[in-house]
Amino acid sequence: MTKRNRKLWISFALSLALVFLAVWGLKIAVRHAAARLAPPGRPLTLLWTRRVNGFHGAALSPQGELVALSSGAKGTVSLWHWRTQPGHPLWTHPATNASSVAVGATGASVLAWAALDPNQPDITILRGADGATLAHQSLGGAVWDAEISADGAYAGIVTGGKTLYLYTLSDQPYVSGDKRIQHWPLGGIGNSVAFPTLGSFLVTGTWNDSSVACYTPRGTCLWQYPEGAAARHALSSRLFTAQICGSGRYVLGMSSGNVRGSNPTLYLWRSDGGGNPVWKSTLGEDAFYPTARITQSGDFVAVSYLRQIVRGNQSLSEHHLRLLDRAGNIVWERGGLLFPPDLIALSPDGSRLIVSDGKKTLFALRHDGHILRRYPLPGLLRQTAVSADGRVLLVYTGDGTLSLFGLG
Repeated sequence: MTKRNRKLWISFALSLALVFLAVWGLKIAVRHAAARLAPPGRPLTLLWTRRVNGFHGAALSPQGELVALSSGAKGTVSLWHWRTQPGHPLWTHPATNASSVAVGATGASVLAWAALDPNQPDITILRGADGATLAHQSLGGAVWDAEISADGAYAGIVTGGKTLYLYTLSDQPYVSGDKRIQHWPLGGIGNSVAFPTLGSFLVTGTWNDSSVACYTPRGTCLWQYPEGAAARHALSSRLFTAQICGSGRYVLGMSSGNVRGSNPTLYLWRSDGGGNPVWKSTLGEDAFYPTARITQSGDFVAVSYLRQIVRGNQSLSEHHLRLLDRAGNIVWERGGLLFPPDLIALSPDGSRLIVSDGKKTLFALRHDGHILRRYPLPGLLRQTAVSADGRVLLVYTGDGTLSLFGLG
């Protein structure tokens, strides 16, 4: 090989090496970019599952580590730590007729009650350490809703007797006249109660003299909507519910006409405001069965609903899913006859939505409405619950399976 040919081969080899290094470097850069753009985890990852005989109700702790479960023909309540002790409950305790449960952040307290049952107007408080009964008290009206605050300090219960009860929780039994129990009248029948993740207040939604109201733990009303008694009475046929975003800055309310949730309206309030809505959005007289969720910051609200379409003597229902921003503007809307999205969860930052088809399939959607994943369920969807931090989803299906999913 001549000297000139050797130089050409060396030059050619160096060029190939440079091309190889460039391509290799580009691949690494693409991988790093993809890793930065990829979501933090795969949505709808199965974490835990078990069969349940005689399911009544279940609830998650705020971080999703604990599951409170009401089940069995005779009625029991059990507490599970699915991550550290997946095969057996921490304890099981008799709780006759309990159809609903709630559990606090550390599992220090568990509530059990028979929802909407005027013949069982009782609340049971169980000690989280061993399931011992700390209280079993009649509240003088059917329990419509109950919740434990995120820090586990309080339990709020609203009743058909137009009363809000606030229990300061501890591990000691309650006695008659206990100062840890407060109660005060509501203007209407208590339909919902909610605590923020951060902040010392709670909100209620009522029916029959209907409103949303914000209270301190001492019972002082900070604001109420509508403010005037005549305006609240004019809405007496509307049911109000309320929830609080994770930061505690905003309250999301919803009113609807009857048990079908007809003609729903969404409201957003500042929790530290005077009760005037930041915005309200009416879904229409032909809309019903709404479900709404709010992100941790309050920047986004998602709502699903059915819209009734009448064509001559026939009518059919279309499912719709809508995302709104903090100003109440519609960011996008999906749905129709071919894709029936029922909202289940909205991630804390709004990057993902979990919906179902109302039957046997879950869908994870991206923030723009694009479907990321489909997950088939073993039976018809019966009940769901989402942890307060938005990371764990509980699903019960009609075949008797209770499952937990990580939401990424």
